[in-house]
Amino acid sequence: MKDIFSVFRKKEWLIRMICVGILFIVVALPFKTLFTLVPGMTEVRPANMIPVVFGLLWGPAGAWGISIANLISDIINSLSGGGGVASLLNPVSMKIFIGGFIINFFYAYLPYKLWYSLDFGRGYTVKPRLRSVKEILKFIYIVFVDSLITTVLLSLLFEHLGFQQFGSSGLLLFFNNFDFAVILGVPALLLITSNRSAQFWTPVTPVAEGEETETRKKGIMDYIPDVLLFLICALGVAYFIIERTNEFVLDQDSALLVTICFALFEIIYIFKPVREVRSERFRVNIRTMSIRAKVVLGFLLITVFSVLMVGVTSYRAEREVAQDAVSLWGHVYAVVGIALNVMFLVTIIFLRYVEKSITQPLEDLAEQVDAFAERDHYADANSGYNASEEFVSAKTGDEIEGLSDSFGRMMNDINNYVSNLTVITAEKERIGAELNVATQIQADMLPRIFPAFPDRKEFDLFATMEPAKEVGGDFYDFFLIDDDHLGMVMADVSGKGVPAALFMVIAKTLIKNRAQLGGTPAEVLAYANTELCEGNEAELFVTVWLAIMEISSGKGVAANAGHEYPAIRRASGEFELVKHKHSPAVATIEGIRFSEHEFELHPGDTLYVYTDGVPEATNKNDELYGTERMLGALNADPNATPETLLKNVRRSMDEFVGDAPQFDDITMLACKYIGNGN
Repeated sequence: MKDIFSVFRKKEWLIRMICVGILFIVVALPFKTLFTLVPGMTEVRPANMIPVVFGLLWGPAGAWGISIANLISDIINSLSGGGGVASLLNPVSMKIFIGGFIINFFYAYLPYKLWYSLDFGRGYTVKPRLRSVKEILKFIYIVFVDSLITTVLLSLLFEHLGFQQFGSSGLLLFFNNFDFAVILGVPALLLITSNRSAQFWTPVTPVAEGEETETRKKGIMDYIPDVLLFLICALGVAYFIIERTNEFVLDQDSALLVTICFALFEIIYIFKPVREVRSERFRVNIRTMSIRAKVVLGFLLITVFSVLMVGVTSYRAEREVAQDAVSLWGHVYAVVGIALNVMFLVTIIFLRYVEKSITQPLEDLAEQVDAFAERDHYADANSGYNASEEFVSAKTGDEIEGLSDSFGRMMNDINNYVSNLTVITAEKERIGAELNVATQIQADMLPRIFPAFPDRKEFDLFATMEPAKEVGGDFYDFFLIDDDHLGMVMADVSGKGVPAALFMVIAKTLIKNRAQLGGTPAEVLAYANTELCEGNEAELFVTVWLAIMEISSGKGVAANAGHEYPAIRRASGEFELVKHKHSPAVATIEGIRFSEHEFELHPGDTLYVYTDGVPEATNKNDELYGTERMLGALNADPNATPETLLKNVRRSMDEFVGDAPQFDDITMLACKYIGNGN
């Protein structure tokens, strides 16, 4: 009992049973008023498709739902006849209710049992998807067997109730079950199982899903449907043989023996374990239906429409000459059945051709391309594996073969590209690592320890440099030439990246070394110009602002070789640009003489020099930061320390530029003169 309750506690199982029951009643009841072959039984029943489809998809849950719904439908039909509640308790009604319940359970459960038991030599079965002609033929075969046995059981029930003799109108019953199950069942299964909801519609598997299957332990509820299936067949055969002993010239013992033998055969088949089940999902992510399913559905709909037209024509032709409704519908069903079989045969043959020459090659191609797309191509490149070598081209002799060959070439090109990209990436990573080292070397070449001269109280100095790339061409420098002279350099090499950085290293070294030997800024720049012009095939140049200041007095001499104007703030004022005549940039013209000018800093004055990366910083609207904004940032707190001044300017630049990338190196230096008296 515990096992039974655990099954019914499964919400999905109950939901499916209730849903299929409601669907069956909604579809079946409207046709109760149409042609009836026997009292309370209609034979125009599109609802006959529902037991086959949902029994196949949902197994026992679908079969129980169909049986209960059919019982409710029969009860409603009996009450609508005007007999009241008493009509439900008479023996004939009870036999119809019980017989209908049992036979409909059989009708719904047998397709499920047959589908998962018949593998046609495969060794395993797959979920019902009807993606191929072979699966459609399997479904039609199952419907044929199911409809044939159900027709026999219904005929025996009708004969027992006295409605008709066994065999009369049997063809009508058979075509009713078979036609509706095929005409409506195939499109319904295609629509239901060919989209993303297929996992909801076909979750029932006798064993665990997957390539590696496991046999689960059966409970009581797993055996009940098989037992009922066995009893239905056994009772039907027993009734048929025993009641017709005289016709078959069998005595009672022989009839009983035949019944037992048939029952044993049923036990062997019905209780045999199903084959292992594999999902065999289509690898490509399909939103609605595959190409094959669309083609199959299209031709089946054409077939159904054609058969319906044949049925309508037959009905109109026979309506005037038929003796009664049974004869009329028997003729119509016979014509429709024959037409349906002929049309289906032609359609299946054509679909098989289309499948073999069009849809199957396309699906194979799509699966190979999808599998190729899912591979880790970088891992393949590192291991030397070439997935395109396993590509199988379609041999159709038409556009599909051309498309397949194109994909094969594309796969090979992608493999080659990824292999080359892997090599390039490795080389790029190596260069990146080397550039990181170069960045560190360049940064170490610039003085970065502050305060720069802790024992000197006459001035306070601070500088920063932020390259736009890993390495830059800007540089600053400051150094003591002797105890009373301070050299300061701010320079910007043309270009960016590694070439500019190498040129910067040479220029910085030349300027510093020559300045420490003594001489004026003009002499230092002339020397550097001569050295840098020699062998300068890259035609690089450097703009330089060089100043040598006497620390004791604040007086100094500066030379500006094509560089930005410095800004000076007097002790009681604001920062202003100081403009003097420029000389050409260093390394542009051999043998030139550089001009220089004198300047003087008083205690409390501050000098600010920078590269063009500051005023030419650009925001996303291509607006320049400019010297006006730079002076505004300096004058926001003009009496601040050099370090604070540079931070204020950088903060102002960041607010202006926003998310726009940095295109140029940003280098700044500030020196506040304190003097000997403070």
